Amino acid sequence: MITFLPLSLRGAAAAGSCRCLPSQECWPDAKTWESFNASVGGALIAAKPLGFPCHDPYFDENACKLVTENSGDPFWRSDQPSALQVPNMEMDGDKGCLLRGDRASECLQGAVPMYVVDVSTVSQVQKAVSFASQHNLRLVIKNSGHDMTGKNTAPGSLSIWVHHLKDITFSDKFHELADCHTGKNTPSVKVGAGVQWEEVYAAAHKNKRTVVGAQCVSVGAAGGYPQGGGHSQLSPSFGLAADNVLEYDVVTADGKLVVANSCQNKELFWALRGGGGGTFGVVTAVTYVAHPALTNLVFASYIITTGPNSTSSAFKDLLAKVISLNPSMADAGWGGFFIAAGKTLIAQYLLPNKDMAFAEKSLQPLLAYVEGWKNELVVVSGKIKEFSSYYEWHLENQCTNGKCGFPSGFSQLEASRLIPRTLAEKSPYKLAEALVSLGEMGFQRISGYLVGGGKVSKAQDNAVNPAWRNALLHVLYVRPFAENSTMETKSSLASEMSSGYKMLTDLTPGSGSYMNEANRNEPSWQQSFFGSNYDALKKIKDKVDPSGLFVCTHCVGSEDWSPDLNCRVSR
Repeated sequence: MITFLPLSLRGAAAAGSCRCLPSQECWPDAKTWESFNASVGGALIAAKPLGFPCHDPYFDENACKLVTENSGDPFWRSDQPSALQVPNMEMDGDKGCLLRGDRASECLQGAVPMYVVDVSTVSQVQKAVSFASQHNLRLVIKNSGHDMTGKNTAPGSLSIWVHHLKDITFSDKFHELADCHTGKNTPSVKVGAGVQWEEVYAAAHKNKRTVVGAQCVSVGAAGGYPQGGGHSQLSPSFGLAADNVLEYDVVTADGKLVVANSCQNKELFWALRGGGGGTFGVVTAVTYVAHPALTNLVFASYIITTGPNSTSSAFKDLLAKVISLNPSMADAGWGGFFIAAGKTLIAQYLLPNKDMAFAEKSLQPLLAYVEGWKNELVVVSGKIKEFSSYYEWHLENQCTNGKCGFPSGFSQLEASRLIPRTLAEKSPYKLAEALVSLGEMGFQRISGYLVGGGKVSKAQDNAVNPAWRNALLHVLYVRPFAENSTMETKSSLASEMSSGYKMLTDLTPGSGSYMNEANRNEPSWQQSFFGSNYDALKKIKDKVDPSGLFVCTHCVGSEDWSPDLNCRVSR
């Protein structure tokens, strides 16, 4: 049963240039919501925060236990209509519903949408878009809830939850329009908007195909990930996810379902491949290139730490050496990451379509360096192993006791920067110093993802940030914090994030950031996320969505709106 907002809670009418919010007279009444619910086959949900059953007067012991026990499971969170992967994105400032708060404390809606349409058909998506447009509502789009800057939720909004659009269809020959696309016979896979990468990888293995996707397998395969570029440990060999998109099915702001590819709706197709999620329409499906199955992969994993006799600069030297070797590793086809944690280096790299002899030869400079430091460095553990398929590697290295994916449910801030190849080649020690400094400032999971170079460096006719074409590494760092942190604490942490980020921007002038894992307070987001493509993207945005129905944090066109993204301030 749907519980509707009482008329007594609605106040003054909204201004014409502002979205209609629940506290205003313009908000649809119960009869209107009931009619809409009937039109979408009863798919409307009155959303409640995840912690709702853990607070009086709604306390439900069994429901609260279920939520708290599963809150760290990314797939379980994906299955909840109102949950996001990072709980701080469910908060509206200091207003929200703490999952582990005092039972007697107030449970507020926060940034959780008022209503969610649990769509299972494209027709339901179209009706939801038309309803939001007709009633001037704030509209958001969500699948698995992974966006780290809150694009997929908003206070007082209507959410289109695409999580149950689960179709996966492989084809030996991709067809667009006759005599149009030179790759029309390319093997492909069409993925519904609710599919997650764990599902794609399993299906690709069954169909003897390889699809470029996220390392975090609970991430959605069709939404913000490819629209924001989408990096992978396979990217040096096959390009970014956006580079592998052949076609989009998308519901635009006028409620129409359109197909965008290199033959039709070309501008929209260009924009959707790198121009950011939640911006140009509701993607209902994406078609990717389905590469031949990988039948030989080599995985190298090492944990190296500075020993008891090491000098203070030993770890920086080690880190600089690893950074300096990443260009040649990318040229060899390796993709993966390193993590700097205290004075320990964790390095994991994957090499497709090469044998053990080639792998060992390409790793020799690193291993020889470590051996040369045997009195200063200690290899705690390490292995190099061959696998006969990507899925076999995935099951052994990304799954434990049948559960795959990274844990979630932790409040955190994060920031990222694309590191040009030239910096890794010419000044690796400067980058090592910056990463160590970030660790000394208290940041965690300071990672350097080797997801650039190789095929990524080849220019493509899409909206991917041009900084990616010069980048070798994607550096990411995070700052976790307690769920019940005060606004003062969170503001202080945000300032520290920005201070740390400035060290990286000073080292990489003119580069950019990966918008899907970015600083929520990115100071120059148009340049950092989109580079020289921004003006062209803004023109396309104004053409396909002139009323700005799709608006989100640091998305193309969001500068036309107030800080809360509810009122239009310019044209």
